[in-house]
This record gives sequence, structure tokens and C-alpha cells, in this order.
Amino acid sequence: MTASFGHHLYILRHAHSSWARPGERDHQRPLDERGARDADRLAEILGEESVKIDAVACSTARRAVDTLTPLRAALGNDVAIDYSDDLYALGAEAYFAAAARAPANVSALLIVGHNPMVEEFTAQLAGDGDEAARAALAGGFPTCALAIVGLPRPLAEVAPGSGRLLRVVRP
Repeated sequence: MTASFGHHLYILRHAHSSWARPGERDHQRPLDERGARDADRLAEILGEESVKIDAVACSTARRAVDTLTPLRAALGNDVAIDYSDDLYALGAEAYFAAAARAPANVSALLIVGHNPMVEEFTAQLAGDGDEAARAALAGGFPTCALAIVGLPRPLAEVAPGSGRLLRVVRP
């Protein structure tokens, strides 16, 4: 699924969600049918390609958690998950901080979050990248899209321009 880099960030925008219902906060919005199908399909792709993720940082918003749920079987039961309000409420700097907080033994981290933050984070992180991958994000970061960024250095040293966009998966 990726070129040979020592470390990888898998950056996932939550799947398509429903509009807030009366009395429901934005944070509580669930996936709609399309979103659930897309999350299931992404889980299939990750399983088929035997993607190895060491840890997950996920927004606490329901639509992000619901997107992660079907992926958990493909990732394995021993993958540590850190749920963070910062990935919901703060900007791209929260995504850099989540990556830098990953334990030293983590070489592949999945971050599940929201736009516009995932788009800004990916653009800032990937100084260059595969032409097809860059074209896939040129019009924005679609729901349930997964950007894969290779890093030559450990996650603790993640910084703007330190990665290379390798691939974008759109279920």
C-alpha cells in the first residue's frame, strides 16, 4: 500500500454523516447510510491489503468514532486507540501534536478526524507527493478518504513539510 518509508501517517476524514437532528449537537451526528457503507468498504480494503497500523488517534465526535468502528477488525484488537477532543475542536496543530505524542514504538499511526483540519494537516505535512495522490486531494479532502503519508523520521519529529503524500484511498 505504501512506498518504503520508516514511518507512516494514515490520515482519515470521517465518513459521510447525517445532519444534526433537533436537539442534537454537532458532536453527536452519526454516519448516514452512505457513510456506513464507505466505512465498511474502507475496512475491507485495509483488510485485503493487510495494512499494519500500530496505533490510532481518533476524534471523540460520534461520526469519527463510527467511522473507526468497522476498521477495528482490520486493524486488530491490540491496536491502542487514543480518543481526543482536540481532533474535533482544534486546528491542524492538534493533528501534529497527536502524531508527535505517539509512543516511540509506533511506526504507523491512523488519525481519524475532520475537515478542514485533515486537509490543512495533510497539505502542511506533505511537502511533496505522488502526482495521482496530490490530484486526488486537489479539489478537497472527501469524506472517508484516507491519505497515506510516508515519513523518513520518527513520528515524534513530525513537522510541516516532513512527509511525502504516497497515496489516497477513496472507498
